[in-house]
Amino acid sequence: MLLLKCQLACDMGCLRTNNEDMILFNGGLYRDERYEQKFELAPQARFTTFVADGMGGHEGGEFASELATQAFDRFITDLPSGLSHETLSREIKNWVDETHALIVNKGLELPQYEGMGTTFIGMFSYEGRVYMMNIGDSRLYRYRSGILKQLSADHSMRELTGDESAPSNMIYNSLGAGTSAFADFIELTGQLLDEDLFLLCSDGLSDMLTDDQIEELLQYTPTAVHLIEAAKAAGGRDNISVVLLQVTEQTDEAEVV
Repeated sequence: MLLLKCQLACDMGCLRTNNEDMILFNGGLYRDERYEQKFELAPQARFTTFVADGMGGHEGGEFASELATQAFDRFITDLPSGLSHETLSREIKNWVDETHALIVNKGLELPQYEGMGTTFIGMFSYEGRVYMMNIGDSRLYRYRSGILKQLSADHSMRELTGDESAPSNMIYNSLGAGTSAFADFIELTGQLLDEDLFLLCSDGLSDMLTDDQIEELLQYTPTAVHLIEAAKAAGGRDNISVVLLQVTEQTDEAEVV
């Protein structure tokens, strides 16, 4: 069994007047909130934690991130048991296509939301195995033995072209924007070690703090709230969402999920 400790926080930041981020954690949706839980993940239990960073101006980004997180929660709940990795991969692709179309169509139905979209990054468990999926430029990191490593790849023009002058928020893949979307889908099961700390975040964190700064904060003050406060102290130009998920052997007072 995996024994996990989770902290999450979602903050508007210093300059925005609304929060377009949304966090999905085990069926709960969180915006402008903080939450902690320690639990034991039973072998066949399904677990989800995702960050969605909405785009599209006032209300549009909020709506897109909420649509995506709600859709994935329904997807993982309704997913049949016993699927192979290959079949699960196809189901993920189908979900991406359907959710992309859902957000596009909502924008066409409701002109005030036209052009909205959202990134989507996270981890989930299925049939005793753990996976990550990524759409866009929100990030998944692993902090192990004092070293921070980015596990996701940014779907940004800067990353694609290698041009550091390209705006960091110019992305080529998201749910709802463009003609199509795709997800990086990777199994992490064999890569999880005791005391690993996984960090999910929107670019409101990674644009404000360097990887070295995040690494130092995780070494001395490994909390979601401290990371958000550091990003706000650095300017807080965007909404900031952080999920910290730690693998631990401690079972006292753990909640079985």
